[in-house]
Amino acid sequence: MKPFVRFGRRLSLPSTVQIRHELRAFIVEEDVREECAAKEGLSAGATWDEIYAHRDIRTAPV
Repeated sequence: MKPFVRFGRRLSLPSTVQIRHELRAFIVEEDVREECAAKEGLSAGATWDEIYAHRDIRTAPV
């Protein structure tokens, strides 16, 4: 990150490439979460914790 001086303080600002990369990574992670939720039979808005809990219940020994 390139340092940027504002009011005598150095601030680190991410580049456009870094921001774009982080947004793409976030979108891919959300797509994977939605796909995993659908495969588990949960709603698309299910969180990772809900997906893991559902898997634990399903695979728990009886």
